[in-house]
Parts: sequence; C-alpha cells; structure tokens
Amino acid sequence: MSLPVPQRIDLVLIGTRGQVGSALRHRLARQAARLREAAGIDLRLLATFDRRGIAWDLAGLDPDDVDARLAPRDTVALRSLLGHLTRAGDTPTVVIDCTASDEIADRYAEWLAAGHGVVAANKRANARGLAQWRTLQALSVRHGAPYRYETTVGAAIPILGPLRDIGLRGERVRRVSGVLSGSLSYLLERLHAGEAFSDALGGAERLGYTEPDPGEDLRADDLARKLLVLAREAGFALEPAGIRVEPFIASAQAEPGNWRARLADEDALWRGRIAQARSLGRRWVMLAEADAAGARISLQALPEDSPFAALPAGQNLVRVETELQAERPLWLGGPGAGPEVTAAGVLSDVIDAARTLAAAAPAGRGWRRAAA
Repeated sequence: MSLPVPQRIDLVLIGTRGQVGSALRHRLARQAARLREAAGIDLRLLATFDRRGIAWDLAGLDPDDVDARLAPRDTVALRSLLGHLTRAGDTPTVVIDCTASDEIADRYAEWLAAGHGVVAANKRANARGLAQWRTLQALSVRHGAPYRYETTVGAAIPILGPLRDIGLRGERVRRVSGVLSGSLSYLLERLHAGEAFSDALGGAERLGYTEPDPGEDLRADDLARKLLVLAREAGFALEPAGIRVEPFIASAQAEPGNWRARLADEDALWRGRIAQARSLGRRWVMLAEADAAGARISLQALPEDSPFAALPAGQNLVRVETELQAERPLWLGGPGAGPEVTAAGVLSDVIDAARTLAAAAPAGRGWRRAAA
C-alpha cells in the first residue's frame, strides 16, 4: 500500500538574514525530511526577503542556500510577491514574520483574509488597540487561516497556548504575573553576579538577547508588548495605555537617543542597588503583572528564595492564578531569549499552522495535493 503524499505547504519568510530568520532557515533545512515522513507536510520555502534582498522560486528555495540566491531588493518583484499573497492560491501558504516591522504587521489582516496562515515572532500587530487585535482573531477564524504567535511571549516556552486553553474550558484567569523579558533577566543575573551594567548589556547584545534597539528593552517597551499579549490571552480586555510601566533605566526613557552616553552613571547606580538588595537578602526582578484591575511593570526587590528571584540568566517564568488554581497556581518557564530558542518556537508555530492548513485541504478548500 502506498503512503499518502505529504501535503505541500508554501512558506514565505520575512526577515531572512536576521538572527532569528537565519536560525529558522537552517532549522527548516534540517527538519524538512522528518516533517514529510512524520507529520505529512512538505514545507517548501517559496520566497524570502528582508530590507536589502529578495529571493523567490516557485519550485522552492534551499533554506541553507538562500544567501547565495538573494538579489538586491527590487520594488517590482516585491510588489509582485506581496500581491501574490493577497490572493488565495492552489497551495496553502504560511507567511512567517521574523521582523520587528510595523509595515509588515500592517499586512497581517489581508494575508489572513486571503486564507494564508500567519506566524509572527513580531509583537507589533498584537500590541495595538484591542479592536485591531480582535479583528485579527476574527479574520483567522472566519477564513480558516491559522494565526500563531507563541514566541511573542517566552520564545519557545508554551505559555499562550495553555492560557488560551484555560479560557476555552470555561475557567477564568484571576491574575498572571511573571518575568517575561529574557534580556532583562540576563542583565539582572549578571548584575547580581558583580558585573558592571555596561558590561552586562554588551554581553546581552552579543548573545542576541536584546531587541535590535536595546533601548526598547531598557524602556520596557518590548516587555509592555509581551504583557499586553499575555493579558489579552488570559482574558483581560486591556488597551496599551492601560499598562503602568517603570523603565529598567530612567535615562532610556528620558533620553531615548542618548542613553548610551549615561552608561557610566548606570554602572554606579546599579552597584548601589545591588549592594542594597544583597544587604536585605533580596534580588531585583523586573516583574510584569496583570489582572482585571489593570497591568503594571516594575522593578521589585524580592526575597532571594522567590521563584522569580532565583531564575537563571535569560530565563522566563509565568505564574497563572485561576479560579480553580488559586492556592496552587500554574507555573510555566524556561529559556526566554536567544535566536536559536526563538527560531525553535517559530518552527513549532509553523508546523502547527501547516498541519491546520493540511487538514483543511481535503475538505474542499480548492488546494491540490503536491506531486511526489
């Protein structure tokens, strides 16, 4: 008896030469054969582009060979590709956004409306107004277009899925709290280990833990986006303005373009803070919290035996209190930063989206089975 032909799924990767995009391409190349055999999906990289280059091949690109295939970004070619994505095609398609671009996030609605899956490591679309967030959710359901963004909170840690399931089974979340920034978790661990702030920040940048603009981490802008997504998945109707934010360093907020000039001041400030916390048997934690009353982000000196204070560098940890799990809350944690970890999480989302599209294909969606 012959085996079923794997369902071909076309992929369009945006942000191909970024740290996460590059790691994802190589992971795709390694896992393609196993996914055909074990999951019944044939993932083909149809196109990829970033700010400088574009590659597009209807037969599929070799993910490991993309750098050699990239041509200078051509406006006509890019417009043609983006136009292609506004239409439903014969082969189900998943668009993967590994950028931090508002311009790309603006297009999610049209891609979902065309029936394409969207996988986002980009937090921008989900950190806008509540009405816009609800629109994307509705488009996903209406058009059978999977919309996955697990890595926007916690990288590869499954956090949003379990939260969503809690709501679907009719259980109310009372409160979520946690350490959601792998970059700030790393900084604080290194500061408590005795490193100067400027050295710890340099290490976080070299490891790829920070945003392309580290000021987004230090102002807690990126953390606020994560908390907004987390809170909404927990069932709280939260607007961006509803989060009270304390920046990690005040100069990043007061002087957005000049905070690096103040690093020596931050070195001295953090030496004092760490010494003070140590004398009290405490450790600094950048804690994000949300409940029905609102959301807040603040630096807190917690007892050293607190699960949040005892986290290793770069780790995330979330505490979920529900009406059935108030005394014994749910804890979700693991590595929360780094391109390889994030790429692994993105691939999980891609596989989930691809399986959803493949399952719908025989049900009359008009998609054809791939040739062997």
